[in-house]
Parts: sequence; C-alpha cells; structure tokens
Amino acid sequence: MAPSFRAVGVREIQQSNERSIIEFSIEASNPNKEPIPLRQIHYAVELDGVEVFRGVRSPEITLHTYSSQMFTLPAVIPMDALSGNGEVSYALLGSAQYIPPGRLAEVLFDAELKVPEVSMNLTGTINTGSSDDASSAPDAESE
Repeated sequence: MAPSFRAVGVREIQQSNERSIIEFSIEASNPNKEPIPLRQIHYAVELDGVEVFRGVRSPEITLHTYSSQMFTLPAVIPMDALSGNGEVSYALLGSAQYIPPGRLAEVLFDAELKVPEVSMNLTGTINTGSSDDASSAPDAESE
C-alpha cells in the first residue's frame, strides 16, 4: 500500500517586505510491514485558489514499519498573498515518489522503469493576523 499524508501545521519561518517563507508540517504514514523510503515530492501551494509557489523537495526520510514520521515542506510566498488580518485558505497539492517494499521494486525505481507516486492534496487555513504562528487548521488528508 502507498503511504498517506496529513497536514499538521503551518508556520512562518522568515519574513521580508516582499515575501514570507512558510513551512508546512506534514505527517507521513506507512501502512506496510516493510519500510518505505520517500524520494521526491513535487508540490504547489495555492492561497485562496491562486497558485503562489511551486517546488520539488526530498523529505530525506524512510517511513518505518507501521509508523508515522514528520517532515516539512517550505514555500516562498509573496507578502501581498498573505496580507490582511484574518485567515487565508491554502491547498498543498502534489505527488510523492516512493520506493515500495522489495528488492526488485528498488532496482526498478533506480532504473527509472517503475517510479510509483501517491497524490498529496492537503488543505487548511493560515492565520495572517499573527506573526507568532501561522498555524493552520488542516482539514484534508492525501488521497
């Protein structure tokens, strides 16, 4: 089975006059009895339905047997997209490449013959009124 993802929170890690760097905390879960290495995540961030960032990142983690693990995905957001004193809805949309259990699966992945992906569609809100914690109220998990 493929891993699943859940948005846990959002926080601002850096700010300037032109942009804000925010970090999405993601919980990845492995429903299998074998470890699953996560490779690349291709993702886009939408705020109120408008794409404001697109990136590729390696979470550099292996999901252990029947467990969950946290990782973060950063995004550079224009300040005008976060202006206001309220909440803005976000969508973190993308896909994660992973190596399924088994030696043959690893060989096929390395040869780029079979590169499994699972979609990651996470949504929530970002509080734009506070610089302490742009904490979100995540309300969706991966498909």
